[in-house]
Amino acid sequence: MKLHELEQARVKQQQSDRHFYFDESGNILYYGRAESDEYVESHHAVMTYEQCKIIEENNKSVNDFIVIMDPANEGVFTLVNKQIELESFKSATKMLSLIKKQDALSPNYDVKIEYDSSKKSDNLIVTINDKLRSNVISTLDVNNFSFKGANFFNLYFTTEKDPHFMFESVKVDLVNLFKDKELKYSVSNKLNNCDLFTKRIFDKYEYKVIK
Repeated sequence: MKLHELEQARVKQQQSDRHFYFDESGNILYYGRAESDEYVESHHAVMTYEQCKIIEENNKSVNDFIVIMDPANEGVFTLVNKQIELESFKSATKMLSLIKKQDALSPNYDVKIEYDSSKKSDNLIVTINDKLRSNVISTLDVNNFSFKGANFFNLYFTTEKDPHFMFESVKVDLVNLFKDKELKYSVSNKLNNCDLFTKRIFDKYEYKVIK
């Protein structure tokens, strides 16, 4: 076999589906390219290489994740970071809105999100509109308020056109956002091709990827 054929075979194997065996709570007992005879009594799911990038390309441990069933599609499984509020994620998948990427941002946003993949830290910036912020802090106690019944919102980076396969999430605290106007977060620098979803509480979100 020639060298380029060996490389093609290696890449094909690397990008093959992965097998997961997990318990009733979703805790992962086994993760690999081959099926296992040791966990036949456990739950079994097969996921694509794309779904597993959240682990393999971010140097994270499978112990940081659990397997859950997509609440809208029986028999379809996904990986969720244990630190995420699972019940919120399950219910949110039915009500999430896509924040479309813009080549240029307008000044008419309520919330502006900018993601810079060239940076490894402080690469996600969330900004509240000046006028909206001024109206709120001039009439309300910003230390003790909620906006449309919410005191935070989540941003979900997911597989393109599908909110059920999540790569990363960010919880944006509204008190801090209205106080500081702008919040910075450090996320993976490999989210360029992801879609961004949220449970909409503001009227207009704008999102730009800086490459």
